[in-house]
Amino acid sequence: MRALLVHNPTAGTKGHDKDSIIDALHLADFKVDYISTKDDEVKSALKEARDLVVAAGGDGTVAYVFTHMPDHDVPIGVMPLGSANNIARSLGIAGTPPELAEMWRIGHVRPFNLLVVNGSDEEVLCTEAFGVGLIASLIARRTKGKKADGADDIRRGRRALSEILGEAEPLDVEVNVDGQPWKSDLLGVEVLTIPFTGPALPLAHDADPSDRLLDVIGVEPGESEAMTEWIKSPHDSAPPVISRQGEKIEIRWRGVESRVDDKLAKAKSDWQQVTLSCDAKPLRILVPAQHPAVRKSANG
Repeated sequence: MRALLVHNPTAGTKGHDKDSIIDALHLADFKVDYISTKDDEVKSALKEARDLVVAAGGDGTVAYVFTHMPDHDVPIGVMPLGSANNIARSLGIAGTPPELAEMWRIGHVRPFNLLVVNGSDEEVLCTEAFGVGLIASLIARRTKGKKADGADDIRRGRRALSEILGEAEPLDVEVNVDGQPWKSDLLGVEVLTIPFTGPALPLAHDADPSDRLLDVIGVEPGESEAMTEWIKSPHDSAPPVISRQGEKIEIRWRGVESRVDDKLAKAKSDWQQVTLSCDAKPLRILVPAQHPAVRKSANG
């Protein structure tokens, strides 16, 4: 079996460097073609047929591979090496490169629906979310500061989001879900295919990337204090948000930043509009298979 390894070398701490990951894939009997995310030929490399593509890095690396895969039949293995790892968290993928590589089975996959964002100028794909307001404001604020590593980066992001919530005002925004008007009095709105977003927050508690539904999450003005408290312990309870699911979401807004995954669009005074839906064909993401010995020991 031949694998293309797409690796972010700046995520190369001990055990996550190029040679360690290649060794892990060799251990699992994969022949490896390597390319760095810093190489200009990544997009071209993804066009060459292989048995498997491995995305080793943070959410940016994983998102690039997901959105630039020309052949959605080729399975993708995710090795999460970043801070938030929202995509891997949402898929229940965790472990060291050797652990993950040895648990991959080519037929043991989960469908993953990409989000299609249709704006007035272009159509783009994203893996995590389209949002207006809060998370976009967080991205704008954090691009001005120095990035931390690991858990400290998540803590900083959550503190910054709490500060933004304390300052936030209701948006000029209109949301339609499957042709029906939804909420307009919101501090922020996010449309997601996966549960986790931002600084590793399970904002879309019930999102499932394998269904063809989009989860629309709204934060109401009266819930800013409750949201701030939830951010301190986000795994203890569901977030204090309102939510809907639909196949086609339309959003109009003005005067505030928006984002596609971690890519920020500046605020404009004129009205902007996007239509959101799932891509026609899902990706095939490898989900680690539990070894029979683990199942036996887990069952006592």
